[in-house]
Amino acid sequence: MQAILLKVFLVCVIVLLTSSGASGTELKSRFTTVVYENEEQLRRFNKEIYLGSLSYLLRNKKSITVGEEVKNKLDILVERVESILEMFPQEVRFTVMLLSSDKDVQKIYRAKFGKDVEYIAFYSPKDRTIFVSVRDVDTGILAHEIAHVIIDLYYGISTPTKIHEVLAQYVEKHLMD
Repeated sequence: MQAILLKVFLVCVIVLLTSSGASGTELKSRFTTVVYENEEQLRRFNKEIYLGSLSYLLRNKKSITVGEEVKNKLDILVERVESILEMFPQEVRFTVMLLSSDKDVQKIYRAKFGKDVEYIAFYSPKDRTIFVSVRDVDTGILAHEIAHVIIDLYYGISTPTKIHEVLAQYVEKHLMD
């Protein structure tokens, strides 16, 4: 009985913690659904995701609004990560949940996995969701998390954590090559 109550409690906590993002706005790209609370949060995220030497890939994409630019950047990053890993899963769809701070990321991680961490972003395979702090994110961190998504989808089974990390770090290192 206590186990059932604990599970119900954890589900309620997760719903409460993610409700501000879940009731926010959604932005759909080719590969992702971005969930965010307000336009300022989306602008800050867009500012932090700088493509550098990959910016030339944006030149043929229409980016009139911040939302369009975010969608284009995310799609470019997904394609770049796939290329670096030489992994091209058939169906790539995942969510990116923008959170205001690292503390929000850590609260969700604690509610989902029962551990205290100091993460600024993480990927939850069960939800196919990347949770990321817009205050702390950069292009490398986002590419690292996208690598976890691609690896997860490519193999279709749970792969060892160390393999995930090595490959995700490889993506970060070679992102701008």
